[in-house]
Amino acid sequence: MISYDEIKRRLQAPEKMSLRSLAAYTRVSRGPASKKTLLESLNVLGLTPSTTTSVSSSFSKLTEDTRALCDDMKDFAHDYIDYGNMAKQLIPETNTVQHWSKIIETRNHLEDMRKCFNDPVNSGAFDSVTHGLGLGMLDVALDMIIMVIEQQIRILSGAAASDPADSGPASRRIRRRHRKARSAEMEKAHKLSEGVKEQGKVISKGKGRGKARKKIRQETGGVVPVETQAEQCKPDDVESNVLTLVSVGYETVSSGLNA
Repeated sequence: MISYDEIKRRLQAPEKMSLRSLAAYTRVSRGPASKKTLLESLNVLGLTPSTTTSVSSSFSKLTEDTRALCDDMKDFAHDYIDYGNMAKQLIPETNTVQHWSKIIETRNHLEDMRKCFNDPVNSGAFDSVTHGLGLGMLDVALDMIIMVIEQQIRILSGAAASDPADSGPASRRIRRRHRKARSAEMEKAHKLSEGVKEQGKVISKGKGRGKARKKIRQETGGVVPVETQAEQCKPDDVESNVLTLVSVGYETVSSGLNA
């Protein structure tokens, strides 16, 4: 389903989508009868497509999903860019007070620039022809730059000293997930569902292994192959303990390197 506002926006400047382009993007048959039906439906709504499309680009194939693309880009930037390391690299060894005041002024100027871009008088046509992706990605870029500036301010003010050690993108993703608002009941229901699934897996796995061992003993006269013995000596909790040890060792090494 395509909203009335979406159709209206595409038929107006700067895109001025033609009937042919509109039929293609709405998956309407290319036959004359289908186009005539589409045109009649548009006329009922008071919409009249132009004869030719003024602006046609890759953005024309994008619809309201541009917001989701921008949100994903923002999340990826948060998870996979090491803002703390970038901030340290950009702080000069001398004149730190002067640098401090300069980056604060820069941040304020960037926020003023963001407001200027978001004013429809300045970039309304740009936002329309990119279907919201242009200004959305500009917001993401400004957020990234401002994040580096704010990290520098925290380092220069000493506030970053109390921050927990960053152990990589995985920990940043976990922290971002924790910040997202989720209802307690949904989370509890999800955990219960996962618990039932895991319990079912363990039971079915245990039955399968028991039947396999019993069959092997019957065929080999009680001698269990080496592979089966190794499998018995490798339960799931051992794998969990190994992963925990690796994780702790990685954090220890990382904190030592940071020190």
